[in-house]
Amino acid sequence: MKWSLLLFFVLLLFFFLVFSSTSKLSGAASIVRTIVVDPNHKGDFTSIQEAIDSIPNNNTHWIKIHVAAGVYREKVNLSQSKRYVFLEGEGAHRTSIEWGDHSPDRRGHGGKATATFTSSASSFVAAGIAFKNTYDGSVNIRQALAAAISGDKSSFYNCSFIGFQDTLFDRKGRHYFKDCYIEGVMDFIFGNGQSIYEGCTISLIQSAMKPGFVTAQGRGSPKDPGGFVFKSCNVTGFQETYLGRAWGAYSRVIFYRTFMSGIIIPQGWYAWNAIGHEGNITYAESECVGPGSNHSRRVEWERKLSNIELRYFIHMTYIDREGWLNEQPKSSWSY
Repeated sequence: MKWSLLLFFVLLLFFFLVFSSTSKLSGAASIVRTIVVDPNHKGDFTSIQEAIDSIPNNNTHWIKIHVAAGVYREKVNLSQSKRYVFLEGEGAHRTSIEWGDHSPDRRGHGGKATATFTSSASSFVAAGIAFKNTYDGSVNIRQALAAAISGDKSSFYNCSFIGFQDTLFDRKGRHYFKDCYIEGVMDFIFGNGQSIYEGCTISLIQSAMKPGFVTAQGRGSPKDPGGFVFKSCNVTGFQETYLGRAWGAYSRVIFYRTFMSGIIIPQGWYAWNAIGHEGNITYAESECVGPGSNHSRRVEWERKLSNIELRYFIHMTYIDREGWLNEQPKSSWSY
């Protein structure tokens, strides 16, 4: 009887350990707390920033901030100490964070400080929400960021980023953008993030600034892992644009299986800060379609990647070798 009980508890412990291990590997991140933000006073807070401030510094467990439908006119900042935050809206067409700082302005804002939303925290997820800079750059274009992202292991699902110049500052860190909408005209996806954009719509808005520039990637050295990879995306809009220009001396941008409308300038790319050193730039296109994907007049220094090189960039391991994406929480907007 004694040995039977001992065997029973040994087997029970074994199955518990196996189950725990399997659950961890399955990526089913558990939410320990949900905070509700509602502009009609039906939740815990009416302000997104107040909800963020209520989270303990150096948090180690996933906390969801559910943001009810509405326009939230506030600047929102997620500092480095506010990790493991899942910001969930009710659809980018229904839930939006909006502000209108621009540079220069009378209040002395410059660069990153103009961002409507800033996230410096690692392990961050946003889904079903819009980030908008309301400054009207249709005539006088100025730096006016919708979002500045510098935290590692950050992912965005079905989100919108709306502005004119420097809309999305993909500053640094490993990032994943899935089924997002990004709108602007000048350098509106810029920075030195190590990022994959999958299934996203990239839209050029009408502006006095012509031509447009979709990307301004800032990779600064050959050892820098940074780069923007666009997979199965859609580049469209209302005025002519370059796919990108080199903000950094070793700028790196790849478009893969992407639809390009007729707004793409035939040369495709501009060397900008790397003029005379175009061999250091990695700008490449592979299996793209649409009238703007015609290669016959592309710059001669556009890179032709080998199959091995291409697979390195388009595979999810480019940003996620350890499986951090599967360990993050998901919502209906994540699929």
